[in-house]
Amino acid sequence: MNAPYRVILSEMTTSVLRSLTSKTGLSANILSRFAMLISFEDNDAPANDAGKPGLTINRATLFGELEPFLMSAYALTNKPNGAQSAGKDLANHIARGATFLNVRVQSLTDLLATVNDLPR
Repeated sequence: MNAPYRVILSEMTTSVLRSLTSKTGLSANILSRFAMLISFEDNDAPANDAGKPGLTINRATLFGELEPFLMSAYALTNKPNGAQSAGKDLANHIARGATFLNVRVQSLTDLLATVNDLPR
């Protein structure tokens, strides 16, 4: 499965990622990778990330060299319906994962602890 050319996040998700960036010092694309993977762990489909468009992350920036890994993880947890649908689905996963992280993370150390505490 091919990754979408870009993922458009809502203003709300963009705001959450900015908050996480200020707490951890990590960029939005790195935090989005963490958010996606955390969201993939949940068997339920994420809620629709509705609202005005905010940050747009292009394919190379969001996935980087991890594209095959991240898209494989996505394919294992979702029924892909094409690149357009994948872009929206990934935005929904990023929104859910970022919200999860924002509540639990106050520093880079908290991010490490949160990731280590996830069920395996």
